[in-house]
Amino acid sequence: MKKLELKNLNVQEMNSAEMSKVNGGGILNDLVFNTVATVGATVNILATNTLTFLGYTLNKLVGIITS
Repeated sequence: MKKLELKNLNVQEMNSAEMSKVNGGGILNDLVFNTVATVGATVNILATNTLTFLGYTLNKLVGIITS
Protein backbone atom coordinates (compact mmCIF):
# COMPACT_ATOMS: atom_id res chain seq x y z
CA MET A 1 0.00 0.00 0.00
CA LYS A 2 1.35 3.40 -0.94
CA LYS A 3 2.00 5.99 1.69
CA LEU A 4 -0.16 9.07 1.15
CA GLU A 5 1.83 12.29 1.31
CA LEU A 6 -0.48 15.16 2.20
CA LYS A 7 2.16 17.74 1.31
CA ASN A 8 1.85 16.66 -2.32
CA LEU A 9 -1.86 17.47 -2.15
CA ASN A 10 -1.28 21.01 -0.81
CA VAL A 11 -2.69 20.12 2.62
CA GLN A 12 -1.46 22.36 5.42
CA GLU A 13 -1.01 21.03 8.95
CA MET A 14 -2.70 22.93 11.76
CA ASN A 15 -1.75 23.20 15.40
CA SER A 16 -4.34 23.02 18.19
CA ALA A 17 -4.70 26.81 18.40
CA GLU A 18 -5.56 27.03 14.71
CA MET A 19 -7.92 24.08 14.93
CA SER A 20 -9.89 25.66 17.77
CA LYS A 21 -10.56 28.72 15.60
CA VAL A 22 -11.89 26.77 12.61
CA ASN A 23 -15.70 26.48 12.67
CA GLY A 24 -15.77 27.17 16.40
CA GLY A 25 -14.03 23.91 17.16
CA GLY A 26 -12.19 23.05 20.30
CA ILE A 27 -12.51 20.69 23.21
CA LEU A 28 -14.59 23.00 25.41
CA ASN A 29 -17.03 23.82 22.61
CA ASP A 30 -17.49 20.12 21.82
CA LEU A 31 -17.99 19.28 25.49
CA VAL A 32 -20.61 21.99 26.01
CA PHE A 33 -22.44 21.20 22.77
CA ASN A 34 -22.53 17.45 23.46
CA THR A 35 -23.68 18.00 27.05
CA VAL A 36 -26.49 20.33 25.98
CA ALA A 37 -27.55 17.94 23.21
CA THR A 38 -27.58 14.97 25.60
CA VAL A 39 -29.57 16.83 28.26
CA GLY A 40 -32.04 18.04 25.63
CA ALA A 41 -32.55 14.54 24.26
CA THR A 42 -33.01 13.14 27.78
CA VAL A 43 -35.60 15.78 28.69
CA ASN A 44 -37.43 15.11 25.44
CA ILE A 45 -37.56 11.36 26.09
CA LEU A 46 -38.70 11.84 29.70
CA ALA A 47 -41.42 14.31 28.70
CA THR A 48 -42.68 12.05 25.91
CA ASN A 49 -42.76 8.98 28.15
CA THR A 50 -44.45 10.86 30.99
CA LEU A 51 -47.15 12.31 28.75
CA THR A 52 -47.76 8.91 27.15
CA PHE A 53 -48.09 7.27 30.56
CA LEU A 54 -50.45 9.98 31.85
CA GLY A 55 -52.61 9.74 28.73
CA TYR A 56 -52.84 5.94 29.04
CA THR A 57 -53.60 6.14 32.77
CA LEU A 58 -56.28 8.81 32.35
CA ASN A 59 -57.94 6.85 29.55
CA LYS A 60 -58.07 3.73 31.75
CA LEU A 61 -59.46 5.72 34.71
CA VAL A 62 -62.15 7.34 32.57
CA GLY A 63 -63.01 3.91 31.18
CA ILE A 64 -63.34 2.45 34.68
CA ILE A 65 -65.42 5.39 35.96
CA THR A 66 -67.82 5.40 33.00
CA SER A 67 -68.37 1.62 32.97
